Amino acid sequence: MKPLKVNLLDSDASYNHSHPRGRSLATPTAIIAVFLASFGFGRMTMSFSPASLEEFDSIPILRQVRHLIGSPDRKLKGEASDRINILLLGMGGEGHEGPNLTDTIILASIRPSTGQATLLSVPRDLLVPVDGQGWRKVNSANAFGELAAPGRGADATRNILEQVFGIDIPYYVRIDFDGFREVVDNVDGLDVYVDRSFTDPSYPAANFATQTISFKAGWQHFDGAEALKFARSRHGSGGEGNDFARSRRQQKVIAALKEKLLSFETLKNPARVSTVLASLRSHVATNLQIGEILRLAKIGAAMDRSAIAHTVIDIGADSPLTESMLAGAYVLVPKNDDWSGVRQVAADIFDLARAEEAPTPKPEPQRASIEIRNGTETSGLARDVSGRLAELRFDIVKIGNADAATHKKTLIYDFTSGSKGEALERLKLALGAVEARGQRDRLEAASGVDFLVILGQN
Repeated sequence: MKPLKVNLLDSDASYNHSHPRGRSLATPTAIIAVFLASFGFGRMTMSFSPASLEEFDSIPILRQVRHLIGSPDRKLKGEASDRINILLLGMGGEGHEGPNLTDTIILASIRPSTGQATLLSVPRDLLVPVDGQGWRKVNSANAFGELAAPGRGADATRNILEQVFGIDIPYYVRIDFDGFREVVDNVDGLDVYVDRSFTDPSYPAANFATQTISFKAGWQHFDGAEALKFARSRHGSGGEGNDFARSRRQQKVIAALKEKLLSFETLKNPARVSTVLASLRSHVATNLQIGEILRLAKIGAAMDRSAIAHTVIDIGADSPLTESMLAGAYVLVPKNDDWSGVRQVAADIFDLARAEEAPTPKPEPQRASIEIRNGTETSGLARDVSGRLAELRFDIVKIGNADAATHKKTLIYDFTSGSKGEALERLKLALGAVEARGQRDRLEAASGVDFLVILGQN
């Protein structure tokens, strides 16, 4: 392989141009197959009782997926060597500043023989060789690729990282910000544990302006816009103002989205599945063929989706990277201009992930028992909301109808005397509700319930 030598004398160039996206995913069912089976569809169905599986098979899209996973397929590139590599890219897209710059660059690797999977976050400031452009930050590779050949940016990025890591990366999947935001909203938001509170005073806003955003430590419920801000923030306080912290946050969001997409409440809701598919078809591009997608789904069915390892290439004594400057811009380069350490990380990713110290367990969200009453004329609303709250780790004791169907706002009555404040805040965030005061004594809730929710039209 041709040796790489970093040239810090190359000047920067403009690459904030927009071009059409690459080819979108093949079919709606294939899209769902990737999300279901690639992250443990088989193991998920095994966890249900026979009665639950009958209900599972009553969902049309899931019947199609189970049929597809068992249908003829084609071998994936890398399967013979027991390592399948897929490059995951997230970019701004149309209507965003620097629409083709990639904020998220993750190498996903799967070892079929053991069912292992890893996500390796690549820092966007890593300096890489770009054809015809000299040395540039890796987040610009997609943009330069689009400039050279519209629709080929992701493929160009894939080729560059193959050279940098010294491995084959045959596949890519790319999504833009609007698609990510829509999908999160389609599944009614995500629950993400924020390790530490921070404020970012320089988050990008419209018309090249900036805005201040803040996040509180603990479990938070994010809609699509909030999840995107949490994943993209790069100038936060308290140790969150660097690309490595952002990479870790991005992996948190990906894990939360994976869990929400694969939840039974999502999969049994045809309207929700339909909106997710529409967003994916409009905002996702990949070079995976339909047969390869089905093969990936079959391999994923044997995987334990809770054991996916997350790794970030950062800086430090044991890191192969160091900080430098290029034309006044902060960049990352290999120590002593030696790429062997970077390539070793990529080559040994499964062993590194297994050897890394287990992450500090995050405290479980505070549990609480809930009674839900429908205060609107929308039939089945209490049942639908109960499923959503169950996903958020609330215990649903009882559902029913309120004394009137004219409630404008969703109200929460607290029967804990304030002892479950964290659960109350999570409940308010999830429902957009307010705490009702002064009327609790007139209500009769289920015995021992912590909170009574009266659903309103909001």
